[in-house]
Amino acid sequence: MAGCYELAAEVYAKGNYFSECLSACTKGKLFNTGLKYIQYWKEHAPKDSAVVKRSKEIDQIEQRFLQSCANNCYELKDNRSMMKFVRAFNSMDSRRNFLKSLNCLDELLLLEEESGNFLEAAEIVKLRGDILLEADLLGKAGRFKEASMLILWYVFSNSMWASRSRGWPLKHFPQRDEILVKTKSFAKKESDFFYEFVCTEVNILSNEETNLFTLNQYKNASQKHKSLRGEILSLRRILDIHLHSNVSKYEWEDELAVDLIKPSEERISGNNVSVGTLVCFWNLWKEKVENIFEYLSCLETQDANNYINYGEFCLNYFGVRRHLKNMNISYVLVNSDADWVREIDDRFLRRSEKLVSVDARQFVSAARIHWRSELLSVGLKVLDALEALHQLSIKNSMSLFCQSMPLIYIFEVTKFLLGYKCLDNKHRYSNKLHSFLKLSTVYFNNVFPLDWHKSLTANMTSLRGSELSRSLLEEVILTSFVGKLTYGQIGRVIMIWLGSGKPSDKTYKKIAESFEGNLAWRPWREFVVDLSGNTESENLQESASDKIHEIPIQVPLVYKFHNALKDTYNANWRVQDYISPHCFLYLVESLLILGSCFQGIIFTSKSSFVEWLISEQPKANRSGSSVPAMNAIFDFIAHLINQFLCDKQGTAEWIKNSNINDNYYHPLLRLRLVVILCLLCMNSGRYFDMLFHLLGRGDITSCLPRAFCDVFRRSRKQINAMVLAEAFMKIQNPLVIVSLGENGSKFKCPDAIFVDMATQSREAIIGVLFPMDNKTPRGKTVVSKVDTTNSCSREFSSSNDREGKTSKATSSNLASLEDPKMNSQNKNEGNLEMKCGLFQEISDALKSVETVGDGNVMKFVSSASNIKVELMKSINFIPTALAKSFEKKPCDGEDGVLLAEANSMLDELKELSSLLDASDRELEKNISKITELLNRLQLRRPRLETFLNQLYMHNDTKADCEPSEARQSYKEDNHSKAEETSKSDRGKTLKAAESNTGKGNRPKKGKKCKGGRKK
Repeated sequence: MAGCYELAAEVYAKGNYFSECLSACTKGKLFNTGLKYIQYWKEHAPKDSAVVKRSKEIDQIEQRFLQSCANNCYELKDNRSMMKFVRAFNSMDSRRNFLKSLNCLDELLLLEEESGNFLEAAEIVKLRGDILLEADLLGKAGRFKEASMLILWYVFSNSMWASRSRGWPLKHFPQRDEILVKTKSFAKKESDFFYEFVCTEVNILSNEETNLFTLNQYKNASQKHKSLRGEILSLRRILDIHLHSNVSKYEWEDELAVDLIKPSEERISGNNVSVGTLVCFWNLWKEKVENIFEYLSCLETQDANNYINYGEFCLNYFGVRRHLKNMNISYVLVNSDADWVREIDDRFLRRSEKLVSVDARQFVSAARIHWRSELLSVGLKVLDALEALHQLSIKNSMSLFCQSMPLIYIFEVTKFLLGYKCLDNKHRYSNKLHSFLKLSTVYFNNVFPLDWHKSLTANMTSLRGSELSRSLLEEVILTSFVGKLTYGQIGRVIMIWLGSGKPSDKTYKKIAESFEGNLAWRPWREFVVDLSGNTESENLQESASDKIHEIPIQVPLVYKFHNALKDTYNANWRVQDYISPHCFLYLVESLLILGSCFQGIIFTSKSSFVEWLISEQPKANRSGSSVPAMNAIFDFIAHLINQFLCDKQGTAEWIKNSNINDNYYHPLLRLRLVVILCLLCMNSGRYFDMLFHLLGRGDITSCLPRAFCDVFRRSRKQINAMVLAEAFMKIQNPLVIVSLGENGSKFKCPDAIFVDMATQSREAIIGVLFPMDNKTPRGKTVVSKVDTTNSCSREFSSSNDREGKTSKATSSNLASLEDPKMNSQNKNEGNLEMKCGLFQEISDALKSVETVGDGNVMKFVSSASNIKVELMKSINFIPTALAKSFEKKPCDGEDGVLLAEANSMLDELKELSSLLDASDRELEKNISKITELLNRLQLRRPRLETFLNQLYMHNDTKADCEPSEARQSYKEDNHSKAEETSKSDRGKTLKAAESNTGKGNRPKKGKKCKGGRKK
């Protein structure tokens, strides 16, 4: 039968019966024979006029025959034979349509390449998911830019997810380097500008180890080329270097930066890291991640145009290509084995040959889970680094500013992670995050240290005025109200309020609610309600014409504050969590300032004024006015000062009950009480006799700086602003004369600071309080002389009040408390030579302290006697040696670092001395702390021993000093005056004080003064 069809086809062909010929070939399955006839007709068609006339008919007949042949081969799975007939189709479109209808993409790709249609071939490859082949075809088509971008896309995706990787960091995969070379070759054919961009991207994706300077260059170049991928990857790599760096390599900022970015980039350009740079690059990276979340949210609503750049990055990051088919969008997974894909249920994965795709909802869900985990993971690492930095700052006895910055940033990062809307699955991390939040509240102790000198610096003042500081202190308030309300809780809350400004409405509501239902707290509740309405600037008078309207508001506020403090003072101070003396005196100082605000001039100390200034709104002004007398309030303040100074035992118990080291704090407390009394005298014009009576008591002046007391001794009981200013300068807490409408220039006090609240802005006032030393370049250390003579072997040191913005080498112990001439003891106690004596005694003490484990404390006390001698020598000598050395040559660079460490060592020596002065029982309790201090001091030996000895050798041992007999003479003078007062003249001397302070102001002879507090 086949032979008949073949004969029939031959006959039809000779007669040019095309349709019949091809029909016979079809029926007889003579496909190759029919193809030969077609090829013959095409070759001879121009020579035969009859064929030309019937060309359209012939074409249709041919096409039907060829498709029939191709289909038959396809059914037989003979694709090779099929392609012979497809190639014979009369047009390229007919070939494409036929092959696409059968989904023969491999054959169509081959056909397109043979035809030189590389763009069409690239589109076919895109449907198959072969990115590298697609890039090659684009390159052949002359689309070099697209080819390069596609290869970069491929390398990034595979570096993230190849070999079941869990994502960051970028991983190496086979042939990566060769592929990157290819993308650069494509880019070079495009343009020089584009080639520069590709080279930057290649460097970033290569993930080779590099330094911070280079990475910052990559980041800047990526911003220039608007490459979000390069920018984000550079930020992450910079952040990783921070997280992997040893905290000991971190540098420390000495001032609060308004904008972290510029100083941070400058610092890492020198390949250095700091607390500020860590937080800066965390914030920059975090901001990018937040925008990715915004893109994912928009993607669900199909409205992601506002974040289109983040969309491209996000799809590239996960190795996903957006595919549109029949108006339906799907997301094709280039690497379906990637770790993040595990978050998608298999039921939602659509598989088509080699491709796997998901819809938008499933992709968004998985992407959110991944980025949520990434954000938390990196955030926790940042918190761990900040915690380690905080511990380092404490271990190295750094400034309060350095200790505070990690806490501030811990609070910021933790609050972000706890509050971010996308972190809805954070229960696994909740406890850890809340522990970090609790750690950040230690900042309270830095803002309100026991020793006011430590926080009286320009950088701490600037920090406390920041919004972040206020927010953290509000957090302390919110966490204070736990359990039953106590005087301690109330005191801390009001302390924060007065020291940082009015809290938010939410916080105020929490405070107000805590007082409800308990009449015992009524005085404090009334004060808080009034304070809430009188803190904001709009309630403060703006001009002299408003004075009358201000009086009814302000006077009740001060009276209610007085009543609340009096209620607290009269309460049983032995109850649990009673207000601490530190907190109570802070509030008393605030009361004194508020009570003095109704006169035209206020006399206060720098430390008290700074606290008041921080709490005020920037444009708040107060003008003097004639108001009712504050006698009752001033009498109350005078009474409690007398009480605390006279009742040494009771005050010591109060300090211990507040879990404060009495040996350390009691001298600080006494000085603070005397300072308050001095200010009370100047603001009220009374209590001068009481002041001189107390300064005449040896048990009180014994722990006050001698230079401070000498000023009053020389004044011959004539106190004025000039005397007070001189005395306050001796303790580095200058007198501040505040004008509230009156002319303060009438007080000629070169040692005082003048402030006009009516005309000066907050910034101008800060500049007056902390002036920059124009002679000292930024970053240098300003050092002033230190007087080392102190009748109780304790210094009350501080930063130079004129230091302005200081370097990290600046420290409180290098500032003078007393007259530099009062150095009589120095000449007789070692001639400024320590050599290795101190460190040797420290080493011996460390060996002997091991015996305490057997309970033999006395053996340690005996062996530690030598170190006590060396301690006292060093505490006296080190500040003077450093100060004199700095006069000759400012210490910067490495010397500045050693100077700061020497200063930190001095703090530790003082603390150790205080612990060794305790009783045997207390010594046994403190033995672990003593051991810790000894170890820390011993660790400083390799760095400091040579440095200090060199300083001592270059110092002139001839100190200008008053005769050593002066101290003894002064003591005898005070003693004789005290005796005289206690016998024949006591009534006359204290007559004014008694009339003002009331009962209990002065203890009866032979009895301890108890005052109004319940015991």
